[in-house]
Amino acid sequence: MRVVTGLVLIGLLVLSACSTGTSEQANPPPIDPALQSMLAAWLEMEGEAPEDYVVGLFSDHDVVFLGEQHRVMQDALLVQSLIEPLYEAGVRVLATEFGRREEQAKIDSLLGAPEWDEGLAREIAFRQSVFWGYREYVDIYRSAWAMNQGLPEGAPQFRILGMNDSPDWSYVKSEADRNDGAIMRQVWGGTSEEDWADVILAAVDSGEKVLVYSGIHHAFTEYRQPVVRDGEFRRFDSSLRCGNHVFAALGKRAVTVFLHAPWNGQQGYGSRMRHPAGGVIDALMLAEGPRPVGFDLDAGPFGEIRVGDAVYRHGYEDFKLADFCDGWIYTKPISECVGVTPIPGWVNESNLEFARAQSPNPGFRQASVEEFNEGIAQDAGIHRRWGHLR
Repeated sequence: MRVVTGLVLIGLLVLSACSTGTSEQANPPPIDPALQSMLAAWLEMEGEAPEDYVVGLFSDHDVVFLGEQHRVMQDALLVQSLIEPLYEAGVRVLATEFGRREEQAKIDSLLGAPEWDEGLAREIAFRQSVFWGYREYVDIYRSAWAMNQGLPEGAPQFRILGMNDSPDWSYVKSEADRNDGAIMRQVWGGTSEEDWADVILAAVDSGEKVLVYSGIHHAFTEYRQPVVRDGEFRRFDSSLRCGNHVFAALGKRAVTVFLHAPWNGQQGYGSRMRHPAGGVIDALMLAEGPRPVGFDLDAGPFGEIRVGDAVYRHGYEDFKLADFCDGWIYTKPISECVGVTPIPGWVNESNLEFARAQSPNPGFRQASVEEFNEGIAQDAGIHRRWGHLR
C-alpha cells in the first residue's frame, strides 16, 4: 500500500470531497486510487460490524447518540438488533425521539406486560406523531418487550425512555401560524430540547448508560447547527439541540454517530440531496464492495475529509467530518436503501379527529382517513428525496 501522510493526505481528501461535478450526478465522484487504498486499509483494521461498534463505544462513554435522516428501514432495524447485545453489555436504556415523556408510564407498562399489546404500542407511537405509522419504529418497542420476556425473574428490565414533548398543534390554523412566535409558544408550551436532555441525564445520574435514537439534528453533541437561508450562513441556531445540552453536562462521555444517509447541499435544508461526506465514503464502498461497518472519526483519516457542498459546512471555516460527529455507520449503498413500512389503517375512524387536531400540517384539519394514510405512505418513499443517488 502506498503510504499517504501529512499535506499529501489532506490534499487528496479535499480533492476527492470537492470534485463533485454537477449536482445532478447519480454516482459519487471518482475517488483517488491512493486515497481509496489508504482508506480501505484503515477500515479493514479499525472498522467493526455496526452492532459491535455501537456496543463497544459504551466501554468509555455513557451516552451514544444514533442520528438518522428518518424513515430509513435499515436504521430502525439496526436499533432493534442492538437491544439484546446492549443489555448483555450492561446498557439497559434506550432513549428515543419516537415516544413522549408523558407516555412513560404506558411505555413501562408495555415493556413489562406478560403479553404483547400491539394496540398500546401503536397508541404510544401515534400520540408522539399522528404521521409516524411505521412498522419498524413500532417494532422497536416489541423487540425490547420480547427481550424482557426472556430475562430471569428479578433481572432488571430493558427500558425505553420517551424524550419527546407533547405539543398541541391545534393552535395552528394556517401556514402563517407556523411563523407566528406567539402561536408557536402556545404549541410547545414552554418546552425545549433541554427537556429531552433531562431525560437522558437523569438516567445517567442513576448509574445507567444510554443509547439515544433520534434524527441527526437532535443528536448533535459538539457540532453546532447553522441557520442557512438562500445559501448564506446567518447564525448558529440559538436553540441548542438535545445532544448539545447533554454534551454541556457530560463532555466527551457523550458522542454522536451518524447513520449513513444523504445530506442537503449548501443552498439550505430544502436543497437537493447529495452524497454525504462529498461522496468519498460512497465511492470507496462502491469500489471496494459495500459492507456494513462502523468506524470512528475522531481518530484516523475519515475524520479529515473536507466537504464543501453541504448545508452543514456553513459557519465552519474548514469543515471536516470530525467536526460533524464522532462516529459513522455505513450499511449499504444509498440506492439500495428502502423506506419503512406503513401500517395499514394507521389513521382510522376511531382516531381521525385526534389526527386532524394534532397534525403539524394545518392542511390536514379536514383530511379524510384515506388522505392521512396516503400521506404516511408517501413520506415513507425515501426514493422521492434521494432516488437520484447511487
